[in-house]
Amino acid sequence: MPNVVAVINQKGGVGKTTTVVNLAAALSRLGHPVCVVDIDPQANASSTLGKVSPYEARVTAATLLMDNKRDEDMTAPWYDTIEKEVRLIYGHVSLTKADRELPRVYPTMPSIVLKRRLEQMAFGDDDIVLIDCPPTLSILTINALVASDYYLTPMMSGSKYSITGYEDLMELVRDVVDSANPALKCLGILVTQHDGRKNVCKSMRGVIERRFGDLVFKTAIPLAAKIQESESLKKTIFQLDRQSNAAREFMDLGREVLARMGLGALAEPEDMDEPVEVGAGES
Repeated sequence: MPNVVAVINQKGGVGKTTTVVNLAAALSRLGHPVCVVDIDPQANASSTLGKVSPYEARVTAATLLMDNKRDEDMTAPWYDTIEKEVRLIYGHVSLTKADRELPRVYPTMPSIVLKRRLEQMAFGDDDIVLIDCPPTLSILTINALVASDYYLTPMMSGSKYSITGYEDLMELVRDVVDSANPALKCLGILVTQHDGRKNVCKSMRGVIERRFGDLVFKTAIPLAAKIQESESLKKTIFQLDRQSNAAREFMDLGREVLARMGLGALAEPEDMDEPVEVGAGES
């Protein structure tokens, strides 16, 4: 069975989707096949990783979760992406109906639909599933937590509101652990959009580290123009510039994630020091 990780934070703008996209690319370069499951109605991860528009995908996370009448093989409902070893289950705007539709379609088990779907899929033991969750504590997020082995929470260092609402998130996690998924663990807290030159970033990183201790990843994702550029070009940071500091930090994060899951790298990435033309990469 794969290792399943929900990337969650009810606060928007903390780098959740950026984390999913580039962590997936890092893990795949470390030899682990990755499947990104995009259950955010905004479908931003899908727009970056996907080769087609979410509206062109025949099967999306919305059809997996809310259409129980589809008579087709769901063992491999994913699509290829711009990254060779990363597959994608597309998000879709119709996921906004999930809070209403899931209890109607599955009145006795609306919170375990994603878990059941993932169990039907043809994953290998080395696979890693990353679930990009919406910035809400909705039934979609509950489904992700029920289906996951771990959750990872990005927190932005550049805002004093970074930890706002975290207790609400933890209350939801405790409810899921108590009622549906006792094995769920925190994989870690990831500091994002960090600029070590700014006092507010240094202060907030200190607050996060004091509060969460060893749960905080040693790696922090920088506030970097390269990340913004890669997103605008619909590339991963490795495709844009694998020599950049941001690419190195995401690769370090990939190694930390594997270590925390008790896994090792199955391959070594291409030489990160080898000269590469900015903008070059897979297409």
